[in-house]
Amino acid sequence: MKLIFVALFSMLSTFASLAQDQKVKEPQKMFVINGEEVTQDYAYSLKPERIKNMTMGVSGEVKEALIKKYGEKVNESIVILFDLYTDAEMKKVKPITPEEAAAVNKRNADEHEKKLNESTVIKTGDMAPDFVVEMLDGQKIKLSELKGKVVLINFWATWCAPCMSEFYEFPDKIVNPFASKDFVLLPISRGEKEDVVSKKMEKLKTKGIAFNVGLDLNKDIYKQYASNFIPRNFLVDQNGTVVYTSVGYSEAKLNELVKKINELLKPSEE
Repeated sequence: MKLIFVALFSMLSTFASLAQDQKVKEPQKMFVINGEEVTQDYAYSLKPERIKNMTMGVSGEVKEALIKKYGEKVNESIVILFDLYTDAEMKKVKPITPEEAAAVNKRNADEHEKKLNESTVIKTGDMAPDFVVEMLDGQKIKLSELKGKVVLINFWATWCAPCMSEFYEFPDKIVNPFASKDFVLLPISRGEKEDVVSKKMEKLKTKGIAFNVGLDLNKDIYKQYASNFIPRNFLVDQNGTVVYTSVGYSEAKLNELVKKINELLKPSEE
C-alpha cells in the first residue's frame, strides 16, 4: 500500500508540473475519506500505514452517492477514495520489518502482473482483431479500413481516474503532434451508455480536451482484446499488427507510446 500511495503523489506532482507548460487545464482532484471530502493537504499528511484501501476513480452506486452529496463537481474531478484503519484496528496491526514489507510488495507485484497477463487477450506481435465502432459523432469506423495508417486503440471509461489522467495529456502529446500524419487516435469507451460518454466529453471540451471517441456499450470490442483493466493501449502498425501495448497510466508509459508512434511514422516519411 505504501508503494501505491507514493505512486499516487508522484502522479499528482506530475500534473502540477505539466500545468505550467501545457494548454490543457490542470485536472481538478477530489479527495474523499470514508465518504467525506478532505483537502489535498490533509490527504498528503496521511501516513501510508493508516491507509486500508485507496481507489482512483468511482462508478456505480458510490459515484451516485457522491454526486447526490457534492453535485456535478464529482463528474468534473479525478476522485481519489481512501478507507482508513480505525484507531482500534491500528492497535491490532502488527509492525513488520523492512524485509517483510519488501517480500509483501514483491508478492503483490507478482500477483498483479499475473492478473494482467491472464486478462490480456491480444499481445505484442498479434494481428489486431477487426471491428466496427460507432463514434460519438455518429460515424462508423472499421479498423481494417485504416490499414496504411498507425492506429492507437485506447480503451477507457468516464469513471476511471487513470484514464482521465491519460486524456489530459493526449492533446499535447498525441493529438496535436500527429494531427497531420498517417495516424488515427481511436479512444473507445468501455461499457458505458452514449449519454454518459457524451456528457463527459462535453465537460472535457471546456478543459481543452476535444477529440472523437467510440462507444462499446456491451464491451464486445474490448473483449476481443482483454478481459479486465483500463486504461489499455494497443498500438497498431500500418499492416494491422499490434506493436506495443500498455495497461494503466504513467508518464513513462505515455512517453514510450509517443516514442513508438514516432518510430512507426518515420519510414513512411523518408
